[in-house]
Amino acid sequence: MAEAAAPQVFTRRASGLVRVMSPYSAFIYNLLTMGIIFPWIWIQGPNIFAGANPTLGVFFAFLAEIPIALAYIWLATALPRSGGDYVFQSRVFGGAVGFSAVLGLFVIWILQWVALSGWLVATFALTPLFLGLGVRLNAQWMIDFGTWASTANGIIVISVINAGLALLLLVSGFRNYVRVQYVMFYWVLASFGLMILLFLLNDPTDFQTKLDSFGLAVTGTANFYRTATSAAEAAGANLNPAFYLVGTLLLAPVAWTSLQWASYSVEQNGEIKNAHVFRNQMKIIVASLIVTTALLMFLGFSMQRGIGEEGMIVASSGFWLAVPEATLDGAILHPSVLGIALTSSPILIAIIGIGFLLNSFQIVCNCYIGTTRIMVAQGLDGLLPDWFSRVHPKWKTPSNAHIAYFLASLVVIWAFNKVADWSTKWALGVTLANGLVFVVSALAAALLPYRAKKLYEASPGAKYKLGNVPWVTILGGIGAVTGALMCAAFLFVPELGLAYSADNPIPYLMVIGAVVVSLIIYLVMRRTKARKGIKVEYAFAEIPPE
Repeated sequence: MAEAAAPQVFTRRASGLVRVMSPYSAFIYNLLTMGIIFPWIWIQGPNIFAGANPTLGVFFAFLAEIPIALAYIWLATALPRSGGDYVFQSRVFGGAVGFSAVLGLFVIWILQWVALSGWLVATFALTPLFLGLGVRLNAQWMIDFGTWASTANGIIVISVINAGLALLLLVSGFRNYVRVQYVMFYWVLASFGLMILLFLLNDPTDFQTKLDSFGLAVTGTANFYRTATSAAEAAGANLNPAFYLVGTLLLAPVAWTSLQWASYSVEQNGEIKNAHVFRNQMKIIVASLIVTTALLMFLGFSMQRGIGEEGMIVASSGFWLAVPEATLDGAILHPSVLGIALTSSPILIAIIGIGFLLNSFQIVCNCYIGTTRIMVAQGLDGLLPDWFSRVHPKWKTPSNAHIAYFLASLVVIWAFNKVADWSTKWALGVTLANGLVFVVSALAAALLPYRAKKLYEASPGAKYKLGNVPWVTILGGIGAVTGALMCAAFLFVPELGLAYSADNPIPYLMVIGAVVVSLIIYLVMRRTKARKGIKVEYAFAEIPPE
């Protein structure tokens, strides 16, 4: 009995998950998860700090993320199992930290991303797609549908359909998702490339003329661009600012909300072939980060060339400064809308719009994939009811966890679109919550050689040292600092929209509350298992089952 109760470092029980994703598929997964369509830096950056350069802001975010991404390689190869961040943190810091941080700051908060994914599908894909086709084909019903898609009711309907389709795809088997992901990836690349080409083939004068024509057809407003420009200036936009380096640095946290997901594939590490191989993780995590950064910076360069700095500021004012004249009847002038406005070809419009639709759909898929694998790992460790860890014997997917997450997301989708201040203030806590998980995991990487010595010494990264200091400790320490600086910027820079305010403490209460609830669940489950003679603490000295 004493022998059975002792912790075993190298156990090999079966989780039921199977390795069906190649390293190349995982690379694609991370790239799509970071989202080359994500608009945050473009619809916020030009107006947060006058004179800040959003394209350089992306590069500074890359510099902050690269040590974190590198540190994750050591973690992923030392513990190539599904559950990712939860597994890393619980094996280094123990269950109280690992369970509470990842459940509270990831699993619960990523429900916001399910709602955001529906918002992306509605406003950044369907709205520009149908507005563009409606204008070019002279179809009023398409324009009406495109306008409806960006309303609260339209977003709710589209979000529920979006989440439901993802549920059906993922429950049917992870292999099916991998197949669909290839289609999504190549279409997204074609869409992105066409959009960049349209920006490069135009100049700011052409852009203003074409946007006037597009705006007139959608809103009935003559001289749309000049009207939007005047309204943006009246709202406080500086249309001819001098370059502002400090502001550019402070835009890095905005871009980091996308680039921080470079390591998200670790959540399904147990379903990636040869996930224990160091060079594979380098390709999956670091290469996807480099490629995404390059694509985002190239988009910024092409927008600067095609619509000019003034055009980017005016387009951003519709979202960040809430200037209604700088929207198409409420539809935000984000890159896909601007690109579609530059072409009269229905075929090009369809390619661009569907590309944005597919990348937006991938976002809800990765929300489910990552969080359900975390729940499986937590269930296998005895910290969630066994029901969550069950893998369907035929489909080899955690169908129970998927269904539970879908049902929970319905509440958040409704609240995101119907509860006042939810989407504009309260949901902003997701940037802080998710960022903190990456900071804690980077710190876990730094301490891996000391707090999980056997795991570290058995890993392929143990041989990499600078003198006597493990490289993972150096990179993890630097990453924890750069990640903490990104999170601190949201807390203390008012212009980023999340700085603490006594008038709006709700986002912080939600972040703290989610962690407290998670800690209570941990303590209850530990006590419940202890009454049955099971010490869950022993699980944290083991490699999780494959």
